Amino acid sequence: MQKSSNLPDARNGPFVVIRDKSAPLYIPHRSRNVAPDMWSDYPLSIPDHWHDLARAKGFRIDRRVRDRGHLALQCLTCGAHTAVKIAALRTSAVRCGGCAAQLRDANAQDADLVFLRRDENDHHYGVFRAACGHEVRRQFALIERVRAGETGIRCGACLVAREEAEARANGWERLGADPKGNPSYRLYRHKCGHKQRIARANMRHGQCDCSRCGESWSSKPSTIYLARIVLPEVGLEVLKFGYSANPKLRFKHQLGLSKSARVTMLRLLDMPTGHLACSEEKAANARLARDYPDSVVPHSLYADLINVCSEIYTLDLLLRIEQEMDHIAARIPTR
Repeated sequence: MQKSSNLPDARNGPFVVIRDKSAPLYIPHRSRNVAPDMWSDYPLSIPDHWHDLARAKGFRIDRRVRDRGHLALQCLTCGAHTAVKIAALRTSAVRCGGCAAQLRDANAQDADLVFLRRDENDHHYGVFRAACGHEVRRQFALIERVRAGETGIRCGACLVAREEAEARANGWERLGADPKGNPSYRLYRHKCGHKQRIARANMRHGQCDCSRCGESWSSKPSTIYLARIVLPEVGLEVLKFGYSANPKLRFKHQLGLSKSARVTMLRLLDMPTGHLACSEEKAANARLARDYPDSVVPHSLYADLINVCSEIYTLDLLLRIEQEMDHIAARIPTR
């Protein structure tokens, strides 16, 4: 007998198929290390009441195999042979390896895939051929969700090709994944030689100015600022940590502050580009919100007084924000 390629079940309960001169025999994946010739016929009689147990569960006992504890059952639905323990026939639901394989193949076909082989390292995964011709490795549970219309299959090779084409169309070269690990970003190199992280959506829509040679806000100098805002109307005093090419104009015309509001610039940190200022400021604010949630002022307290939705903190965070600015200043050369 020769052992064929292993076939996984569609619901994370894979079988291995052994082919002999009669018919394929599906065996549980947990027995995959048992040599194929060990599944030969076992010369013992079969008690009559076992046949009744098998019929009640949709099977016919074909023969005993391997040892005194195993049977080969033939499915009354698809005709496939599956090896099971006698104890399982007595006490458990019995699953047919052939029906499982048909279900797996049907799921793949309905998801516009062709099943090729199971993943040898993780029985939850299989390798499929997508409609584009590329091989994709996906969970069997995901294939069922695709079949139900809950999600879709995206080919990684085709995605990279599309991203490369989008980059070329905008004067960039796609280098690879985001070095900071953000799945929504990629690393690109501009035709001037400058390397830059850019959101894939921005590249797709052509909103990808080079922070070295471009002329938009992202390439021009900017400033990270820390300001204290006093709002006499509600007796509120808060800190605002952000960035702007012109902080004074931002506070005067963009934040919608009342005439009674008092603003004090506590610190200004010059940045060589708006792109870098935005990146550093967003990362710093994310850390502050994560580590000091109690110091984040609820939006409801200033919704009608400051035209922003976040980056407003209580005064007790002053020293911590200054530390963030110190770290940025140490990493980034001034303009």
